[in-house]
Amino acid sequence: MTDPRSMAAAKGTWLTDSRVYNLIWLGRWLERAEAINRAVNASARWVAANGSTQLALGEALAPVANAAGIQVEDKARLAAELLLDNAASSAMHCLSNARLNATQVAPVELIRIIAEAILDLQETDATTLDSPERVIALTDGIAAHLANAYDAIENRWFGRESLTEEEVFHRFVQQQ
Repeated sequence: MTDPRSMAAAKGTWLTDSRVYNLIWLGRWLERAEAINRAVNASARWVAANGSTQLALGEALAPVANAAGIQVEDKARLAAELLLDNAASSAMHCLSNARLNATQVAPVELIRIIAEAILDLQETDATTLDSPERVIALTDGIAAHLANAYDAIENRWFGRESLTEEEVFHRFVQQQ
């Protein structure tokens, strides 16, 4: 019988195929949430910089919605659909799936950070996303949560102390 372990995560610990699957999807869902959040934020900032209205916000978000596969007749609802309501392509959907994958493989700190982002979205009334300034405030908050999540991943899984000169020399010699 073959060993179900697929790779060593650290000395004495192994990642099973299901853990690797959850890690991959955790990253993909976080990336999708970030992409949606950034696109909505950039569109809202463009509208705010040009002094436009709610109608212009909907027009600016239309290409973002099209890219995400969201079709909404009422363009005034596009910010809410992209961030909160769409069952397949919203930032909320992506973060909820990321949290689900994180519960299988991630440290509690990362799960907590993702849950805080979801809570911020859940506490947002969709009708308040009628101005670029409100959309910017929400997306800036979500971006801060995502930055904290990436920091938690970096520190927990990839963070290391600086190498000593001897370790750098040994690695250099090994490459020769």
